Amino acid sequence: MEDLSVFTTVDSLQDWLNINRCDQKVSLVPTMGALHHGHIELVRSAFSHSKIVVVSIFVNPAQFNNEQDLNRYPRTLKQDAALLKTVGNVVIFAPTVGEIYPKEFTKIDLELGVLDKVMEGLYRPGHFKGVLNVVHRLFEIVKPDYGLFGVKDFQQLTVIKYMAQTLDVGVKIISCDTVREKSGLASSSRNNLLSVSDMQKASIIIDTLQFAKKIVSKFEPEQVIGLAKDHFSKGELKLEYLTIVNPKTLEELKYWVPGSRMCIAAYCSGVRLIDNIELLEDAEIS
Repeated sequence: MEDLSVFTTVDSLQDWLNINRCDQKVSLVPTMGALHHGHIELVRSAFSHSKIVVVSIFVNPAQFNNEQDLNRYPRTLKQDAALLKTVGNVVIFAPTVGEIYPKEFTKIDLELGVLDKVMEGLYRPGHFKGVLNVVHRLFEIVKPDYGLFGVKDFQQLTVIKYMAQTLDVGVKIISCDTVREKSGLASSSRNNLLSVSDMQKASIIIDTLQFAKKIVSKFEPEQVIGLAKDHFSKGELKLEYLTIVNPKTLEELKYWVPGSRMCIAAYCSGVRLIDNIELLEDAEIS
């Protein structure tokens, strides 16, 4: 297999794309690096949509509320490139902050309403504005036909879909199912911070989501939330939020709608973990 193409500047990446794109489709998988097999499944899916796959590796300062968290975030480009090489001849875009946010950069200020005021938005104010700006900027640079994002970050996925539609960016957003560890825990770079014992304790998250899915036919959303919280309390993790939301508006539900989704955030030995599950499909609503 050929060595992967790694670009660190906008001009060099665009020059390569201008020469090699021709009439071929291009997929973009935006990441912050520290890649794991969840990212790799996104890349595999991207290759099913196009021959050219660009993986951006950029730790975006605009989406961090805490500078210490930003500084602690792992930068593992060499290892990431080695992992990507096992999938295919990926094009890596690993820009500096100055390349993504040059002096002439103008922020987009899209009103998100409820979308960034609940769940992650409530506990991480400004986070999604940072996400939208970097994703929009990457779309401008790469001009992909497809953008691939994981369902694990469901709120982020919803916000990006809203941005893509509202601003008519010309990119089809592809959502990819959550990749899980053998225990059921959602794959995440943060899992590397957990001990074997912590991983076992963290399984209460998926246990709670699956418990909720089993009882949806018997109760309304508010009751399911209460019972799910009781179930979660049998474990040792600290709950930040657990809610059932409308999959499009993210508003908390009082009555079931198609695609009703339970979302959760919790701390395990100080490590913040998130997950979600679809509770009801269309056919399940009477």
